[in-house]
Amino acid sequence: LTLIYVQISFAQCWKTISAGNYHSIGIKNDGTMWSWGWNQYGQLGYGPFGFGNYNKGQVGSSNDWDSVSANEDHTFAIKTDGTLWGWGYNNYGQLGNGNYNNQSSPVQIGTSNNWMKVSAGYYFGVAIKNDGTLWAWGRNDAGQLGDGTTNNSLIPVQTGSLTGVIKVAAGSRLIC
Repeated sequence: LTLIYVQISFAQCWKTISAGNYHSIGIKNDGTMWSWGWNQYGQLGYGPFGFGNYNKGQVGSSNDWDSVSANEDHTFAIKTDGTLWGWGYNNYGQLGNGNYNNQSSPVQIGTSNNWMKVSAGYYFGVAIKNDGTLWAWGRNDAGQLGDGTTNNSLIPVQTGSLTGVIKVAAGSRLIC
């Protein structure tokens, strides 16, 4: 009976949760974002860089987070206004913000406000805009960005001429 109560309580509290390599992050139903785990590269999105912050902490003070995706040591999220954000490890430019600097708090990726879905891959990211186009950035050693090269990209680049995409999932070195 207690287990059922915990599950019901959990469902009423969290809108979505995602897990990275050593960190987890979730958005509560009130639109606030919380994270916990290892923070060596700032992947928790709050506080200074450090190996452990095992207490759950709020990411900023915003209450307009819509979706989140974590992988390895970085995290991406979309706000309800359609803006795309990233933070954490950035050795391949996987944060998509034009540089290789690790970020311990969310930084906006570009200026677009028409992002619909995002998925964090193994040192890269992929997202869908409201028009159904697919965009990717970061590590590209296996051509996972789909731009016809194996060059890493510091900013989102359109993946081919696909339109009408409604779902996306990033894996180790592939996009589905």
